[in-house]
Amino acid sequence: MILGAHVSASGGLHNAIKNGEELHCDTIQIFLRNPNRWQAKPPTAAIIEKFRDAWTASPIGDVIVHDIHLSNLASPKTEVLEKSRQQFQEQMELAHVLDLRYIVTHLGAHLNEGEAFGLKQLGESFDFLFENVEAPDVTILLETTAGQGTNLGYCFEHLRDVIGMSKYPERFGVCLDTCHVFAAGYDLRTEADCETTFNRFDDIIGLTRLQAFHLNDAKSTYQSRVDRHEHIGDGNIGATAFAYILNDSRFAEVPLIIETPQMETMHETNLATLRKLKS
Repeated sequence: MILGAHVSASGGLHNAIKNGEELHCDTIQIFLRNPNRWQAKPPTAAIIEKFRDAWTASPIGDVIVHDIHLSNLASPKTEVLEKSRQQFQEQMELAHVLDLRYIVTHLGAHLNEGEAFGLKQLGESFDFLFENVEAPDVTILLETTAGQGTNLGYCFEHLRDVIGMSKYPERFGVCLDTCHVFAAGYDLRTEADCETTFNRFDDIIGLTRLQAFHLNDAKSTYQSRVDRHEHIGDGNIGATAFAYILNDSRFAEVPLIIETPQMETMHETNLATLRKLKS
C-alpha cells in the first residue's frame, strides 16, 4: 500500500515534504505553483536545493504534481489555450528539474464546441508539449472527471481516445478519482460494483495505464455529474470501495492519494480510516 495525501507547499516546495512526513505519507501530491493564477515565479535555486535535500532524506516516494485549476488544454479560446500550454510547459520543465515523474491533469472542457473538437484539441496540445518541452521522463496522468458542464474525461473512452490519437501514447498514464467516476456513473458501492468498474477500465484503457488513484468519498450522488469530495466512509460511496482498492494486489504499487476536504484538520483522520481498512 502506497498511501498519501495532497499537501501544502506553502512557504517553499521543501515544506511539502515535511507536511507529508507529519502525516506518515508514503507518497504526496502537490501544486508546483498557485493553482488559481496563470503567472508564477519559479522557485529559486536555493528552494530547489532545499526540496532535493528534504526529499532525499525522506521516506516519501513519488511526489506527484497536480496541474493548476485554470488549465484547459482543450479550450476553443485561443488566449486560454495558449496560456494553458505555456503554464503546462513551465510545470513540465520544473518537474523535470526536480526529478518528478508524474503530472496529473484534467482533460479540460470543450465549451459547447463538442466532445470530438475538445478531444482533438487536447490531443494536439499534448503532442505540441511533448515536441517542444525537454522533459522526456515526465508522464502525464489523465484524471477521470465527474463530467460537470462541458468537461471531458467523464467516460473511460475519452481517456482512451486522447491516448490513442497522440503520437506519443507511451507518455500517458491515468489517475482514477473515486469520487469523480462514481458521480460520472461508474458504481463502486459494493465489491461486485468495483469488479464491474475495474473490468470496464481494463477493457477500455488497460489497468497497466492506471498509475495513481485519488481516493475521495463523494458528497455528490451516483450519476449526478457533480464533483463534491467527502471524507472517507462518510459519503455516498462508502468504505467498501476503499477497502477493495487497498486490498487488491493489482494496486499494491500504485500511489493512493487523498484529496478529502479540510486538509489541515482532517487528512490525518482520513488516512487513519484508510489504514484501518487494509487487511
